[in-house]
Amino acid sequence: MTTAAARPVIPPTEAFPAHVGGGTGTFTKLGAATLKSCTERDSVGPNLAAMIAESKGCVGEEIALYKDAHDNQFNLAIFTMKDPQDTVKLVTRLTMAFDDYEVAAQAPPPGSGLRTLPADSGMVQSFTGEGRAMTVGLAQWSDGRTRDYQQLVDHLEPLLKKVSENVTRYESAH
Repeated sequence: MTTAAARPVIPPTEAFPAHVGGGTGTFTKLGAATLKSCTERDSVGPNLAAMIAESKGCVGEEIALYKDAHDNQFNLAIFTMKDPQDTVKLVTRLTMAFDDYEVAAQAPPPGSGLRTLPADSGMVQSFTGEGRAMTVGLAQWSDGRTRDYQQLVDHLEPLLKKVSENVTRYESAH
């Protein structure tokens, strides 16, 4: 029997579908990647890096960028921890600090039609935990505006829910 820490992370193709339909329209994946480390400086903030360092360890981090029909940007990151209890701690601590953005938004790839939003653009974030995996969803309006945050959270919800369901299915099968 393999330990949780020894199991591979969910493959990005299983975690991040090419298209996701939801109450707010369709999300289209622009790209996904597996990072070399869960604490890459350009990927996570200092508080999350410290929390991961205090944990029993992180197996891997995967990221994806989506857009909707209005070119709003949606970033997803999955952190697969060695110990499911660390997932609970991370989700709890990050949710309590809802305005502390510890996961970086990705720059859109060239040719995507999306503009790179300035650092002061409005952003919302949500967190889910499934077994060893914490999924983080970030959303930004296409024009970078800093209002209508609840509406933006509502737009993010179907995408975060679908990716979380994929992660839950994968984690439950192993």
